[in-house]
Formats: sequence, structure tokens, C-alpha cells
Amino acid sequence: MFQVIFKSMLVTAVRDKITVFYSLAFPLLLMIGLGYYFDQGQQQLQIVAGITAISTIFWGMQGIAFQVHAQRNRGVYKLVKLTPMPLILFIFIMVLARTSVGVLINFIVWLTGILLFDINVTGSTLLLTFLLIVIGTLCFTSIGFVISNFARNEAQISMVSNFIQLPMIFMSEAFYSLDRAPAWVVFIGKMLPFEHYVKALRGLLLVEEGILLIGFGILFVYLLFALFLSILTFKWESSEEKPRSWKKRTS
Repeated sequence: MFQVIFKSMLVTAVRDKITVFYSLAFPLLLMIGLGYYFDQGQQQLQIVAGITAISTIFWGMQGIAFQVHAQRNRGVYKLVKLTPMPLILFIFIMVLARTSVGVLINFIVWLTGILLFDINVTGSTLLLTFLLIVIGTLCFTSIGFVISNFARNEAQISMVSNFIQLPMIFMSEAFYSLDRAPAWVVFIGKMLPFEHYVKALRGLLLVEEGILLIGFGILFVYLLFALFLSILTFKWESSEEKPRSWKKRTS
């Protein structure tokens, strides 16, 4: 049963062409474009870290939210409910399948940046970056799962995802410094996982172990909290409102 569900979710994730574009093609084009105008070493490191993080959050949050919503509407989860599989295991399989594809995509984006800007990295940096991307993708995928449980339709998924994603990106130092930003912007940014994910990715390239450990820890805490909410709010059936059918009055 585990292998069947995992393979099914894996195939569905790979066929998600829209999310693949915004998580792979768009970040690569953006990286090439920014690299053309910013050719200094420090700026290049910031570009690689920031764009890799954006690739991760695009794939993790919106991708699985739309996937879960579509499968729930098709009645897939009604069939799974009839099996003896525990809910926590089912959610873990879905998140793991989506994360497997996401990690590959995000790591390709990161490696492309390393090769494009000719950044020297060690074997330990490659390994730690891979582990960080795994934790980051799991974290944002789990948050996307929570979004799918609360949203009633696709419009709400887009609205809630953007409401969460945009503040994460703009209140972080993915592409610019927040030294002159209002204190409340800096405070909120530090409370969100995206800022620490970006700093951890950049810290790996700058060999800053302290920032890396903080990033791992905060992402892991958010991951556990999001998985807990996913289980707590999971719905087997769709709650999307269906249009009413009006009967013609006959006199």
C-alpha cells in the first residue's frame, strides 16, 4: 500500500507542469538575468541563496495545496479512508512524495547557480546543502498541506498562499538588506521560516556554522508544527461549495 500511494503521488507531482515551471524554469531564468547585472561575489552568493529559497517555497506551498485539493475533489481520499492505513502515515507519504521531486528541482537550481557564478564549494557543503533543502522543502510542503485543508476552493488556495508567501519573501533578506526597514518588518521577518532558510543557504556558502544551525532548528520546528496542523485539520471529503440548481417555476 505504501509503495502504491507513494508512486501515485510521485507521478502526480511530476505532472504538475505549472508548478514545475515556476519552481525550475522561472528561477533559472531569473538567476541568469540577475547574474548578468550583478557580478560581484557577495551579490552572487545572495542571488543563489535567494532564488533557491524561492524555488523551494513555490514548489512546496502552492504545488501540494492544489494537488491535495484536486485529489480530494475527485474522491481519492474517500477510498483511502476505507483502508486501515493511519492518517499520519498517509499524510507523511504525500508530503514525502512531493518533497522528493521538490528536492531534486531545488538542488538543480542551487547547482546551476554554483556553476553559473563559478562558486567554489566543498563536498561537505554539497551534503549540508542537500540536507538543508530536504528540511526546507519538507517544511514548506507541510505548510502547503495545511493551506489545502483550510481552503474551500482553488481561489482561496491562491489567496491564502500569496498571503503567506509574499510577506515571507518581502520581509526577508533574500535579495536586499533590511537594515533601513521598520523594526516591525524585521521582527516579523525573523519570526518566519523563509528568512532563516535564506540565511542558512547563504551561510553554507560563507561557511557560517552558527547561522546554519539556527536555520536547521527553526525549519524543523515549523515542520513539526505544520505536520501537526495537517493531521488536526485534515478533511477526507471536499467542502467546496457547489453551485445551486434552480428549478424553473411553472405556472
